[in-house]
Amino acid sequence: MDCRLKTAGALLLALAGSVAAAGPGFAQSIHDTDSASLQTLFVFGGRYYSEYIENGINPFKPAYENNYIVGAGYQRFLPGSWHYWRLGLEVGLAARLGDSTSAEMWAGAVARFDGIVLGPVRISPALTLGVSAESGMVGIEAVHAQEVGGGDPALLFYMAPEVNVSWTDNPNLEVFWRLQHRSGAWNTLGNMRDGANATTVGLRWKF
Repeated sequence: MDCRLKTAGALLLALAGSVAAAGPGFAQSIHDTDSASLQTLFVFGGRYYSEYIENGINPFKPAYENNYIVGAGYQRFLPGSWHYWRLGLEVGLAARLGDSTSAEMWAGAVARFDGIVLGPVRISPALTLGVSAESGMVGIEAVHAQEVGGGDPALLFYMAPEVNVSWTDNPNLEVFWRLQHRSGAWNTLGNMRDGANATTVGLRWKF
């Protein structure tokens, strides 16, 4: 697993480097195109549950574990939008705490829709897809690895659907609810069908 983890870390660092190296053209001031921000920083925290991702859509339904996640991330979006849709890149790092302690790092592409405005409130669903590397298994993830006989969750696919809420007169600060999901996508990576799922809440600053 150590060799795979080093490879996974190198891959994620390369992806993170591509975000930073995108250059001034990618980071051009959003004020040249629209009223939204090109970059965001966010923090979040939540709890793992021992069921598949869809069971977390209702946050009061899952069987929660005594395992928690605290993390932070960075997003950079392309200038402009297409019918309120925006595309960008995301990198993040989290600590997984509880029965054991480990770290998770991920990188991927993010799509966001900013077209839902209800009075003074803007609701923005978003989805991040990419890859995730970890330094050690957490909770149900270890059970899933044993179920398939030698599963290795060191490097898995990453998915994070979320809903963001902000005030139209203060668009640079928003709260969000996010599902933190890693899986092998039906044994495509690590001989894993599923990995770990957590429901989280957080704050995001746009600039």
